[in-house]
Amino acid sequence: MDFEPFLTHWRVKKSCSEQTIRSYRNDLKLFQEFLHGRSISRLTQVNYAVIDQYIDHMKQKANPRFGRTGLSDSSIARRLATLSSFFEYVRATTNPKMRNPLSDLTRKWKKNDEPKPVEGVVLDQLLDGISNLRDRVLISLFLATGLRVSEMCSLNRDTIHIGAEEDGNGQEQIGGEGEVVGKGNKRRTFFVDETTLQLFAEYLVTRTDDHPALFLSERKQRISVRAVQYTLATWCRRLGLPHLNIHRLRHSFASQLANANIASMVLMKLMGHNSFTTTQRYFKLHDTTLARGYFAAAEYLRK
Repeated sequence: MDFEPFLTHWRVKKSCSEQTIRSYRNDLKLFQEFLHGRSISRLTQVNYAVIDQYIDHMKQKANPRFGRTGLSDSSIARRLATLSSFFEYVRATTNPKMRNPLSDLTRKWKKNDEPKPVEGVVLDQLLDGISNLRDRVLISLFLATGLRVSEMCSLNRDTIHIGAEEDGNGQEQIGGEGEVVGKGNKRRTFFVDETTLQLFAEYLVTRTDDHPALFLSERKQRISVRAVQYTLATWCRRLGLPHLNIHRLRHSFASQLANANIASMVLMKLMGHNSFTTTQRYFKLHDTTLARGYFAAAEYLRK
Protein backbone atom coordinates (compact mmCIF):
# COMPACT_ATOMS: atom_id res chain seq x y z
CA MET A 1 0.00 0.00 0.00
CA ASP A 2 1.81 3.09 -1.25
CA PHE A 3 0.54 6.03 0.75
CA GLU A 4 3.47 8.43 0.25
CA PRO A 5 1.80 10.24 -2.72
CA PHE A 6 -1.23 10.80 -0.48
CA LEU A 7 0.97 12.28 2.24
CA THR A 8 2.79 14.45 -0.28
CA HIS A 9 -0.57 15.73 -1.49
CA TRP A 10 -1.52 16.83 2.03
CA ARG A 11 1.90 18.31 2.72
CA VAL A 12 2.15 20.32 -0.53
CA LYS A 13 -1.43 21.02 -1.62
CA LYS A 14 -3.04 21.29 1.80
CA SER A 15 -0.04 22.81 3.64
CA CYS A 16 -0.39 20.35 6.52
CA SER A 17 2.12 20.48 9.34
CA GLU A 18 4.73 17.76 9.73
CA GLN A 19 2.99 16.66 12.93
CA THR A 20 -0.23 16.05 10.98
CA ILE A 21 1.67 14.19 8.27
CA ARG A 22 3.30 11.96 10.89
CA SER A 23 -0.12 11.19 12.37
CA TYR A 24 -1.52 10.29 8.95
CA ARG A 25 1.49 8.08 8.18
CA ASN A 26 1.18 6.29 11.51
CA ASP A 27 -2.56 5.71 11.00
CA LEU A 28 -1.97 4.24 7.55
CA LYS A 29 0.95 2.06 8.68
CA LEU A 30 -1.17 0.57 11.44
CA PHE A 31 -3.93 -0.24 8.96
CA GLN A 32 -1.37 -1.76 6.61
CA GLU A 33 -0.09 -4.02 9.40
CA PHE A 34 -3.67 -5.08 10.12
CA LEU A 35 -4.18 -6.00 6.44
CA HIS A 36 -0.91 -7.95 6.28
CA GLY A 37 -1.99 -9.95 9.33
CA ARG A 38 -5.03 -11.05 7.35
CA SER A 39 -3.18 -11.66 4.08
CA ILE A 40 -4.94 -8.77 2.34
CA SER A 41 -2.60 -7.26 -0.25
CA ARG A 42 -4.87 -5.09 -2.43
CA LEU A 43 -7.00 -2.11 -1.51
CA THR A 44 -9.81 -3.44 -3.69
CA GLN A 45 -10.11 -6.34 -1.24
CA VAL A 46 -11.02 -3.96 1.56
CA ASN A 47 -14.78 -3.85 2.05
CA TYR A 48 -17.12 -2.87 4.84
CA ALA A 49 -16.60 -6.23 6.58
CA VAL A 50 -12.85 -5.66 6.72
CA ILE A 51 -13.35 -2.18 8.14
CA ASP A 52 -15.74 -3.61 10.72
CA GLN A 53 -13.06 -6.13 11.73
CA TYR A 54 -10.52 -3.30 11.97
CA ILE A 55 -12.80 -1.38 14.31
CA ASP A 56 -13.11 -4.47 16.53
CA HIS A 57 -9.32 -4.84 16.39
CA MET A 58 -8.84 -1.25 17.61
CA LYS A 59 -11.41 -1.71 20.37
CA GLN A 60 -9.70 -4.88 21.67
CA LYS A 61 -6.07 -3.83 21.30
CA ALA A 62 -4.15 -3.48 24.55
CA ASN A 63 -3.45 0.14 25.52
CA PRO A 64 -0.90 -0.24 28.36
CA ARG A 65 0.14 3.42 28.38
CA PHE A 66 -3.28 4.45 29.68
CA GLY A 67 -3.93 1.22 31.57
CA ARG A 68 -6.92 0.08 29.54
CA THR A 69 -7.96 -2.08 26.63
CA GLY A 70 -8.83 -0.54 23.30
CA LEU A 71 -8.53 2.90 21.76
CA SER A 72 -10.92 5.69 22.65
CA ASP A 73 -13.82 6.45 20.33
CA SER A 74 -12.15 9.69 19.29
CA SER A 75 -8.91 7.89 18.35
CA ILE A 76 -10.83 5.31 16.35
CA ALA A 77 -12.78 8.06 14.59
CA ARG A 78 -9.56 9.88 13.70
CA ARG A 79 -7.96 6.75 12.21
CA LEU A 80 -11.07 5.97 10.20
CA ALA A 81 -11.18 9.55 8.93
CA THR A 82 -7.59 9.18 7.72
CA LEU A 83 -8.47 5.94 5.93
CA SER A 84 -11.52 7.49 4.30
CA SER A 85 -9.43 10.40 3.00
CA PHE A 86 -6.85 7.96 1.65
CA PHE A 87 -9.46 5.90 -0.21
CA GLU A 88 -10.97 9.05 -1.69
CA TYR A 89 -7.51 10.14 -2.84
CA VAL A 90 -6.88 6.78 -4.55
CA ARG A 91 -10.31 6.97 -6.21
CA ALA A 92 -9.60 10.45 -7.51
CA THR A 93 -6.07 9.78 -8.76
CA THR A 94 -5.66 6.15 -9.83
CA ASN A 95 -8.80 4.01 -9.54
CA PRO A 96 -12.10 5.86 -10.07
CA LYS A 97 -14.07 2.61 -9.97
CA MET A 98 -12.87 1.66 -6.52
CA ARG A 99 -15.47 2.15 -3.80
CA ASN A 100 -14.63 3.85 -0.51
CA PRO A 101 -15.57 1.18 2.08
CA LEU A 102 -15.98 3.85 4.74
CA SER A 103 -18.51 5.95 2.85
CA ASP A 104 -21.52 4.24 4.47
CA LEU A 105 -19.97 3.89 7.88
CA THR A 106 -22.33 4.35 10.80
CA ARG A 107 -22.37 7.85 12.27
CA LYS A 108 -21.10 6.49 15.58
CA TRP A 109 -17.57 6.60 14.26
CA LYS A 110 -17.78 9.90 12.47
CA LYS A 111 -15.83 12.74 14.01
CA ASN A 112 -17.59 14.38 16.92
CA ASP A 113 -17.20 18.14 16.59
CA GLU A 114 -18.88 18.94 19.91
CA PRO A 115 -16.67 21.12 22.15
CA LYS A 116 -15.08 19.19 25.01
CA PRO A 117 -13.76 21.70 27.56
CA VAL A 118 -12.55 20.25 30.85
CA GLU A 119 -14.72 21.01 33.88
CA GLY A 120 -13.31 23.83 36.00
CA VAL A 121 -13.19 21.70 39.14
CA VAL A 122 -11.11 19.07 37.33
CA LEU A 123 -8.69 21.72 36.06
CA ASP A 124 -8.32 23.11 39.57
CA GLN A 125 -7.57 19.65 40.96
CA LEU A 126 -5.09 19.01 38.18
CA LEU A 127 -3.13 22.26 38.59
CA ASP A 128 -3.19 22.07 42.39
CA GLY A 129 -1.99 18.48 42.33
CA ILE A 130 0.96 18.80 39.91
CA SER A 131 4.06 19.00 42.10
CA ASN A 132 6.65 19.02 39.30
CA LEU A 133 7.36 22.63 38.28
CA ARG A 134 8.07 21.86 34.63
CA ASP A 135 4.82 19.92 34.24
CA ARG A 136 2.82 22.58 36.05
CA VAL A 137 4.20 25.31 33.77
CA LEU A 138 3.51 23.11 30.74
CA ILE A 139 -0.17 22.57 31.60
CA SER A 140 -0.62 26.16 32.75
CA LEU A 141 0.72 27.48 29.45
CA PHE A 142 -1.73 25.32 27.52
CA LEU A 143 -4.62 26.82 29.46
CA ALA A 144 -3.25 30.36 29.21
CA THR A 145 -2.38 30.37 25.50
CA GLY A 146 -4.57 27.80 23.74
CA LEU A 147 -1.58 26.63 21.71
CA ARG A 148 -1.65 23.40 19.76
CA VAL A 149 0.50 20.67 21.25
CA SER A 150 2.97 20.80 18.33
CA GLU A 151 3.25 24.56 18.81
CA MET A 152 3.92 24.12 22.53
CA CYS A 153 6.70 21.64 21.79
CA SER A 154 8.33 24.14 19.43
CA LEU A 155 8.68 26.87 22.08
CA ASN A 156 12.14 28.00 23.07
CA ARG A 157 13.21 29.64 26.31
CA ASP A 158 13.43 33.01 24.56
CA THR A 159 10.09 32.73 22.71
CA ILE A 160 8.05 34.48 25.40
CA HIS A 161 8.88 38.12 26.02
CA ILE A 162 7.73 39.78 29.24
CA GLY A 163 6.69 43.41 29.30
CA ALA A 164 4.55 45.92 31.16
CA GLU A 165 1.75 48.18 29.95
CA GLU A 166 -0.76 50.49 31.58
CA ASP A 167 -4.33 49.29 31.76
CA GLY A 168 -7.39 51.51 31.43
CA ASN A 169 -7.05 52.62 35.05
CA GLY A 170 -3.44 53.69 34.73
CA GLN A 171 -2.17 50.63 36.60
CA GLU A 172 0.88 48.73 35.38
CA GLN A 173 -0.04 45.34 33.96
CA ILE A 174 2.53 42.60 33.38
CA GLY A 175 2.04 40.38 30.35
CA GLY A 176 3.85 38.00 28.06
CA GLU A 177 3.88 37.76 24.29
CA GLY A 178 5.32 35.25 21.85
CA GLU A 179 5.07 34.01 18.29
CA VAL A 180 4.58 30.51 16.88
CA VAL A 181 4.32 28.98 13.43
CA GLY A 182 1.01 27.14 13.23
CA LYS A 183 -0.85 25.17 10.60
CA GLY A 184 -0.10 26.13 7.02
CA ASN A 185 3.21 27.66 8.20
CA LYS A 186 1.30 30.74 9.35
CA ARG A 187 2.80 32.86 12.09
CA ARG A 188 0.63 34.17 14.87
CA THR A 189 1.06 35.95 18.18
CA PHE A 190 0.00 34.47 21.51
CA PHE A 191 -0.22 36.06 24.94
CA VAL A 192 0.43 34.93 28.52
CA ASP A 193 -1.21 36.29 31.68
CA GLU A 194 0.73 37.54 34.70
CA THR A 195 -0.04 34.56 36.98
CA THR A 196 1.26 32.06 34.43
CA LEU A 197 4.30 34.26 33.77
CA GLN A 198 5.27 34.02 37.44
CA LEU A 199 5.36 30.23 37.19
CA PHE A 200 7.21 30.51 33.89
CA ALA A 201 9.88 32.74 35.47
CA GLU A 202 10.30 30.36 38.44
CA TYR A 203 10.80 27.48 36.01
CA LEU A 204 13.44 29.30 33.94
CA VAL A 205 15.51 29.91 37.08
CA THR A 206 15.75 26.13 37.59
CA ARG A 207 17.16 25.55 34.11
CA THR A 208 20.93 25.22 34.39
CA ASP A 209 21.46 23.69 30.93
CA ASP A 210 22.03 25.58 27.70
CA HIS A 211 19.43 23.79 25.54
CA PRO A 212 17.24 26.36 23.72
CA ALA A 213 13.99 24.35 24.02
CA LEU A 214 11.58 25.53 26.70
CA PHE A 215 10.55 22.01 27.70
CA LEU A 216 12.92 19.06 27.77
CA SER A 217 12.28 15.34 28.08
CA GLU A 218 13.95 13.10 30.64
CA ARG A 219 16.65 12.49 28.03
CA LYS A 220 17.31 16.24 27.88
CA GLN A 221 15.92 16.55 24.37
CA ARG A 222 13.11 18.82 23.14
CA ILE A 223 9.87 17.36 24.46
CA SER A 224 7.74 15.46 21.95
CA VAL A 225 3.99 15.49 21.38
CA ARG A 226 3.82 11.92 22.66
CA ALA A 227 5.69 12.87 25.84
CA VAL A 228 3.33 15.79 26.50
CA GLN A 229 0.29 13.53 26.26
CA TYR A 230 1.98 10.94 28.46
CA THR A 231 2.77 13.64 31.05
CA LEU A 232 -0.86 14.73 31.26
CA ALA A 233 -2.08 11.12 31.40
CA THR A 234 0.38 10.32 34.20
CA TRP A 235 -0.79 13.20 36.39
CA CYS A 236 -4.45 12.37 35.77
CA ARG A 237 -3.77 8.81 36.90
CA ARG A 238 -1.77 9.90 39.98
CA LEU A 239 -4.44 12.37 41.05
CA GLY A 240 -7.36 10.03 40.40
CA LEU A 241 -8.77 12.23 37.66
CA PRO A 242 -10.43 11.04 34.43
CA HIS A 243 -8.10 10.57 31.48
CA LEU A 244 -7.77 13.81 29.51
CA ASN A 245 -6.56 14.32 25.97
CA ILE A 246 -4.18 17.27 25.75
CA HIS A 247 -6.30 18.80 22.97
CA ARG A 248 -9.15 19.30 25.45
CA LEU A 249 -7.06 21.98 27.16
CA ARG A 250 -7.33 23.98 23.94
CA HIS A 251 -11.12 23.58 24.13
CA SER A 252 -10.96 24.84 27.73
CA PHE A 253 -8.97 27.90 26.68
CA ALA A 254 -11.52 28.78 24.01
CA SER A 255 -14.48 28.17 26.33
CA GLN A 256 -13.06 30.31 29.12
CA LEU A 257 -12.50 33.27 26.79
CA ALA A 258 -15.86 32.85 25.02
CA ASN A 259 -17.67 32.90 28.37
CA ALA A 260 -15.70 36.00 29.33
CA ASN A 261 -17.33 37.71 26.31
CA ILE A 262 -14.17 38.05 24.22
CA ALA A 263 -14.86 39.32 20.69
CA SER A 264 -15.42 36.41 18.30
CA MET A 265 -12.84 37.57 15.76
CA VAL A 266 -10.23 38.04 18.48
CA LEU A 267 -10.82 34.48 19.70
CA MET A 268 -10.56 33.19 16.13
CA LYS A 269 -7.15 34.86 15.70
CA LEU A 270 -5.90 33.63 19.07
CA MET A 271 -6.85 30.08 18.09
CA GLY A 272 -5.05 30.37 14.76
CA HIS A 273 -8.16 29.66 12.68
CA ASN A 274 -9.10 31.06 9.28
CA SER A 275 -12.82 30.70 9.90
CA PHE A 276 -14.98 31.36 12.95
CA THR A 277 -16.96 28.24 12.01
CA THR A 278 -13.91 26.24 13.01
CA THR A 279 -13.51 28.21 16.24
CA GLN A 280 -17.12 27.45 17.21
CA ARG A 281 -16.22 23.78 17.48
CA TYR A 282 -13.88 24.59 20.36
CA PHE A 283 -16.01 26.40 22.90
CA LYS A 284 -19.18 25.78 24.86
CA LEU A 285 -21.19 28.65 26.32
CA HIS A 286 -22.40 28.27 29.89
CA ASP A 287 -26.09 28.67 30.70
CA THR A 288 -25.20 31.73 32.78
CA THR A 289 -23.53 33.30 29.74
CA LEU A 290 -26.61 32.63 27.62
CA ALA A 291 -28.89 34.05 30.31
CA ARG A 292 -26.72 37.15 30.70
CA GLY A 293 -26.82 37.77 26.97
CA TYR A 294 -30.56 37.23 26.78
CA PHE A 295 -31.51 39.56 29.64
CA ALA A 296 -29.09 42.23 28.45
CA ALA A 297 -30.75 42.14 25.02
CA ALA A 298 -34.23 42.11 26.58
CA GLU A 299 -33.37 45.17 28.67
CA TYR A 300 -32.11 46.97 25.58
CA LEU A 301 -35.33 46.18 23.66
CA ARG A 302 -37.47 47.59 26.49
CA LYS A 303 -35.77 50.98 26.25
